[in-house]
Amino acid sequence: MRHLPRLLSAAVLFAGTAGALAGCSAVPPEPAPEPPIRVWEPRGPVRGQLVALHGFGDHKGAFEGLGRWLAERGIRTLAYDQRGFGEQRDRLFWPGTAALVDQAREVVARVRAHHPDLPLWLLGESMGGAVALLAASGPDGAPVEGLVLVAPAVWGGETMPSFYRATMRALAALVPWLRVSGRGLPVRPAEDLEVVRALARDPLYLGEPRADSVVGLLALMDDAPAAGPRITARTLLLVPGRDDIVPTRVQLSFAETIAAADCRLLLYPRSRHLLLRDRDRLLAWRDLLAFLEGQPPPSGLARPCRPASPSGRRRSPPRARATATE
Repeated sequence: MRHLPRLLSAAVLFAGTAGALAGCSAVPPEPAPEPPIRVWEPRGPVRGQLVALHGFGDHKGAFEGLGRWLAERGIRTLAYDQRGFGEQRDRLFWPGTAALVDQAREVVARVRAHHPDLPLWLLGESMGGAVALLAASGPDGAPVEGLVLVAPAVWGGETMPSFYRATMRALAALVPWLRVSGRGLPVRPAEDLEVVRALARDPLYLGEPRADSVVGLLALMDDAPAAGPRITARTLLLVPGRDDIVPTRVQLSFAETIAAADCRLLLYPRSRHLLLRDRDRLLAWRDLLAFLEGQPPPSGLARPCRPASPSGRRRSPPRARATATE
């Protein structure tokens, strides 16, 4: 049983092993026609736009620091509360993969329609990265110039320990309303403890999700990796080297499946899961801005997502499989 904490390491942001009995309502409220949004607007000329998708349990405020920093450099950033999170009416209830993906595509389409002359990028962090992957892939993919994935939640399929999957499915079947918590598990979402304390103080942060929401997340993480071979837009993948939420090795393995001809991977050795808020955030922010500007990342950490084959050519990504959202 010494590996049990590792088996449950997704719990800090994704779920946990025990919790309080609360939130027993079986019928979620209807979501609002438009999601709650935050926009960080440049004071001067706008050079581009970024739509940002938050992680599981989080909300649009997760991008406060990055949004302000990019706005000072001419990039308008829009973040919104995804279905089931933040200030959404259906908070606590899992909306389903298709609803999350459709919402992302709708928001991107509206932003594109309002400012068709500006380049537009889609950024997804953790769970938001899984949603962004599915939203940007395939013939109906969101119309963006590029995709930014930050510690994407691609821990699905055979890479997820069967014990954890079976436990959460059993809880969801027996007590779907059970609120679960990751308190007590030896995992750290950020090296900076003030970032962790801020999450605990945040009234909009959902630290104890329902068991059936966790199972919904597992389904999303099963589908997301299959989108890699269908991604054609320029892609930037930011990977924390000390991620014990979505294991670093899983993210690195996934990177090799991304089909985009221009796909860059940056591995930050000292960073943890909440890379964009952790101690080395400025390093990641600068690399991100360089990507948006079409420049080499200044950290010097960039490398191709797919290693070269012995012949010197980039390896071809594996063929995609069908997913539940198609």
